Amino acid sequence: MPSLKFGRLTRVAQVRGVDVYVHWSIFAIGALILLRSARKPLTTVIGLAAYLSLLIIHESGHLIMARRRGYQAYSIAFYPIFGLARFERPDSRVDRALIAWGGVLAQAIVGIPLALYAALVGYTPFAALNAVLVILGGYSLCAAAFNLLPVRPLDGSVAWDLIPAYLEQKRQSSR
Repeated sequence: MPSLKFGRLTRVAQVRGVDVYVHWSIFAIGALILLRSARKPLTTVIGLAAYLSLLIIHESGHLIMARRRGYQAYSIAFYPIFGLARFERPDSRVDRALIAWGGVLAQAIVGIPLALYAALVGYTPFAALNAVLVILGGYSLCAAAFNLLPVRPLDGSVAWDLIPAYLEQKRQSSR
């Protein structure tokens, strides 16, 4: 494995041909959180991993949808509060909207069962497991809903174009 070279973005892996980059601040924030976690280090590490997993799930959803629609996936970059998936520019409005929905759908696939479990069964006696339930369940669904606001640079600025774009595409194909 090549050595890590810390810069603004550090390449940490390549998964199925997609380069994975992490912003330097994530390493710094992670280190600070771990240094301050003397009381419950396991819960802190698992909570931090769950939060990073939330970002990975969301951005992977975009890339999976891009590939399903026939576009090349290039990279994912992770920053402290967001990620950025890079892929070939879609040809159609429908494809752009579907790819925007990909991240939210990926979060929903993971978040809904976890949130339902917490709501119906309750929390466990294990703080670390509860951190996963909260972060990948309820918090993830709240973040997905926020991300659907129709404001740039959020996904909602493109995702909500799906219905008008689909109707336009259907109208053009019926001519």
